Formats: sequence, structure tokens, C-alpha cells
Amino acid sequence: MNRYLSIPVVFGAILACGWTKPFVCQNCGVHCMEPQPYCPDCSCPCDKGLHFCSARRSEHTHKIISDLSCDSCCDRIRAAEKLGCRIHADWCCDGEVVPALAHAVQFDSCWEVRKAAAWSLAYQNARTEPTVISLYLASKLDPHYLVRDAANDALGVLLVCRHDCYKDLFDQLDRVVKKLKGRYKPGTPEYDRLVDGYIAGLGAPPIANILPPDGKVQQ
Repeated sequence: MNRYLSIPVVFGAILACGWTKPFVCQNCGVHCMEPQPYCPDCSCPCDKGLHFCSARRSEHTHKIISDLSCDSCCDRIRAAEKLGCRIHADWCCDGEVVPALAHAVQFDSCWEVRKAAAWSLAYQNARTEPTVISLYLASKLDPHYLVRDAANDALGVLLVCRHDCYKDLFDQLDRVVKKLKGRYKPGTPEYDRLVDGYIAGLGAPPIANILPPDGKVQQ
């Protein structure tokens, strides 16, 4: 009994001597940590994870990509949906997947194809500049509200905690959106040059060089 009574006495003596910290840090890893500067992960998603590439799988993927250009809208919808599934396609193995989907988001005349292609870019985790450009323009300009919603949601999924990686790009795209507002028509070749420079993977010239001050794309 005396042994248990002596424990409070010992603690009282320690506190009386001016030692106020407990023996064990109760929240180590929380209040003991120094604040770290925010550093978004802007690396390529293909640098992580497993990617099973093969010639047979690549042939299957290219067959689906070719279906995105067929005349039947239903076939194009199915192709866009399949390209978002890693069983059928992996953009880290076949680089043509992202330009094909991004082009479908911008130019396919069927809104259901554009919607499916937008989500497939997110399912592929294709966090690339052409993807961001395609989804951002679609989220702001597409005439169908379901496509705008899908593109906006897909972009949000791709860029969780990474918006700072594309801050400058968004500033440029906002200027393009102002020029094209109300005149954006998927399924027409009017803005081919704008898309070709960024989305189709044929280079990345400054947006100011693609879109003249009068807002009309040169043919």
C-alpha cells in the first residue's frame, strides 16, 4: 500500500523541481513535427506502378483506337469506354491512347463519345499536358452540360493536390476560353490548329501563336 502511495509523491517532487514536461511525448508525429513546405508531385504517373506491355496487347489497343474513327456513334462510345480500362489499354505502353481520347473529347460530334472519352482519360490517370488542356477546354466550352460536368470531374480526379503544377497553363487556357466562348463547335475542323499544337502531340507552340488577337484561328 505504501508503495502505491509513493508514486504521486515522486511526481510531485519532480514538478516542484521545475521539470514540467512528461516522460513520454503523447503526440509525437503531430505537434513535434516541423511544418514542411508544400511540394506537389508533378512527376509522370508512368514512373510508378506496374505496366504490362506486349505486342499483342498493343495490337488490341490500336484496334480500339481505330474504332474511335468509325461511322457508328455506338461503336465510338464503346471504344472510348474501353480505352479507359487498363485491361484493354495502358497509355504508358501505347502513347497513342491519350491523343486519341483527347481528340475525341474535343472533336467528336456525339456528346456521349466526348463524355466517355473524358472519363477514360481520368481512368487512365493520364496526367499529361495534352490531357489537361483537352479536359479544361471541354469543361469550359463544350455545348453539352453533361460533357462539361464529366470533363470538370475528370480533371478534378487527375489533379488532386496537383493544381499548382499547371497554374501557368490554366492562366493561358483562360485567355483562350475567352476567345472561343460561344463559338466552340465539336465535330468541325475550325479549331484543328489549336488542338494539333497541344493535344494531338505534334508539338507545343505558345497559345498566343496559335490563336491570333482577333480570336480567329488561321486556316
